[in-house]
Amino acid sequence: MKLLNYIFLAVLMAGLLLPSTSLLSQVDRSQAPEAGPAPLIELGESTLLSLPNGLQIIVVENHRLPKVSWTLSLEYSPIFEGNKAGMLDLFGELMRSGTENKPKPELDEEIDFLGAHISVNPKGMRGSSLTKHTNELLSLMSEVLFSPSFPEKELNRLRTQALSGLLASESSPSEISSVLTRVLKYGEAHPYGEVTTSKSLDLLTREDFVTFHKTYFKPNIAYLIVVGDIDPNTAYAKANTFFGAWKRGDIPYKRWDSPARPQTTRTCLVPLEGSVQSVIKLTHVVSMPPNSDDAIAASVMNSILGGGAFSGRLMQNLREDKAFTYGARSIFKTDPLVGSFTAYADVRNEVTDSSIVEFLYEIRRIMDEPVDSASLAVTKNYMTGSFARSLERPTTAARFALNIERYNLPKDYYSTYLEKLSAVTIEDVQRVAKNYIRPDQIFITCVGNESVIESLKKFSTHGVVELFDAYGQPLIERTAASAGVTVESVINDHYNAIGGVNTISKLKGVARTGSIEMGGGMTLNFVHTANYKKGRRGAHTSFSISGQEVVTNVVTDNGGYSVQMGPRSPTEGNELAIAQWEELDPTYLLNTSDLGLKTELLGVEQLNGKSYHVVKLHKEGVINLTCYFDKMSKMLSSTKAITESENEGTMVVTTKYNNYLDLGDGILFPMEVITTAGTQRMAIRIGSVTINPDIDLTLFNLN
Repeated sequence: MKLLNYIFLAVLMAGLLLPSTSLLSQVDRSQAPEAGPAPLIELGESTLLSLPNGLQIIVVENHRLPKVSWTLSLEYSPIFEGNKAGMLDLFGELMRSGTENKPKPELDEEIDFLGAHISVNPKGMRGSSLTKHTNELLSLMSEVLFSPSFPEKELNRLRTQALSGLLASESSPSEISSVLTRVLKYGEAHPYGEVTTSKSLDLLTREDFVTFHKTYFKPNIAYLIVVGDIDPNTAYAKANTFFGAWKRGDIPYKRWDSPARPQTTRTCLVPLEGSVQSVIKLTHVVSMPPNSDDAIAASVMNSILGGGAFSGRLMQNLREDKAFTYGARSIFKTDPLVGSFTAYADVRNEVTDSSIVEFLYEIRRIMDEPVDSASLAVTKNYMTGSFARSLERPTTAARFALNIERYNLPKDYYSTYLEKLSAVTIEDVQRVAKNYIRPDQIFITCVGNESVIESLKKFSTHGVVELFDAYGQPLIERTAASAGVTVESVINDHYNAIGGVNTISKLKGVARTGSIEMGGGMTLNFVHTANYKKGRRGAHTSFSISGQEVVTNVVTDNGGYSVQMGPRSPTEGNELAIAQWEELDPTYLLNTSDLGLKTELLGVEQLNGKSYHVVKLHKEGVINLTCYFDKMSKMLSSTKAITESENEGTMVVTTKYNNYLDLGDGILFPMEVITTAGTQRMAIRIGSVTINPDIDLTLFNLN
């Protein structure tokens, strides 16, 4: 386990562009700028064409660069995946993983040779290349579209990758918050509210992807958006050549009922042990399609409340005035099926309830009090500038044309957008706030420390805080373990399940190699060697990037050291004691007395449909470790360590052990270990494990 804590690389970068103070001094900020007339704008021209098979083509000419992009967009009703939730998340990458005639490496090579790009998603695909390679690009795109192979091997790889991500998300406050609010707002029986689980991923088969492709990839529900160095006639001819044989078909359609707001205010918490922050959201559904007459006014209202960079009232209140958070914002989302309103922030534990008070204050203020003319003018100017800047991108005209078709917008919606924006009044802002936001029928969600429960009760209509797990399921309280179950029996069962206490305790040593996937695409390789023989116990771990050793750690009974791209530094105190305990004894969990740890069987906990024996090992100022043992397999499934440091403060480090593999003689070893600490995540993948290897004892020299 010490191996998991050796490397966490974090790079924090900040950039500030400050306006000249000499320019600022020329502006009288006591007076709101007068709103001028809506500026005249010129939208890029788009041409709408149609193939006989129903494929709609939108063409936007732009000859500044010799490039053309082709985007296929499918318009089908939201799909409920049910017990196969997660299929759509994997679909695009799997469809892009080869065709009936070209395996993935060959397909990738041909795309790279052209300097082109092709990506796929469950709602279509996109390709781009230099104009001179258009025929070759469209040939490859049509091959991927018409004859994807959906290789089983690639499905298994993507499934494993998704399972790893799922495990990491169980300890990510932001991911947990996203899941919880989806489930609460929409319900699990709605396409927007269902949650991917390990069980649903395990149920996926290749046939599920083949069936989805055959069912929904039809030209009569598709738009082909063509942008770049091409004219409409040429675009039509090429589309007809490569997509004209695509056969239309009937598409399943389901009309979904709109979820309702809660009848009262419900306060919901996912407790995270050791968390020093609360992820807060106030949210409910909104009935507002994109073509609503109130959509622009609602956008202005939300921008005043919680939009923009730092100008929103929520940001000014919770960050600038109260210093509760780095950022507090709101989102008002329109949607053809069902939209939503959400206000959110990450705050310190001790100001969780105070932050919610301020959220509710600002929400009610924009409903009850007319906004001032200065705020309205500044907001409309900001939105005007954002709209104007978007017109610099040639893809904007295509997006506008597509939105007009898919959302049934007026043909002049975007050409008259600034006029409609300019016409929004103070009364409009207050009206849409009153009509669409319901602070008394809202979900107040919090992912954070259990200590905030009492302070949250006052926000609930019924004075109750509802508890949920990481998958949005009502939390089942921890129950007592069965009679006769003890800390010792649970840990013994674990070692017996992975090879037997006697066998494991008699191991002479182990050697492991593998890789560590860090954030930002960084990968490290490692070699770990441990000798368990009495008298010369030691562990040596080296980490390298592209063959260059960057970190070395050595631990022995007599001491330890670390080398990180420079001078050697000794490992001392509690850090050394914990490393010796974890790394020099293959059955260290049975020998807690070596560190003077207190042990406690906390009971049985339910998570994601499984039961776990929960054991706590702790010693004040040394270690605070909670272990979760699967009741069925008996094996250690995960640990949660709460660490304290001057630099990082309190941090919760969650480690999950996956894919136990039989190495021979019945000895099982986890081949994948996922560690999450705050927003940082690393995945350790074991490439090889050698039991009782010949070991070079000079690896453990401390001189």
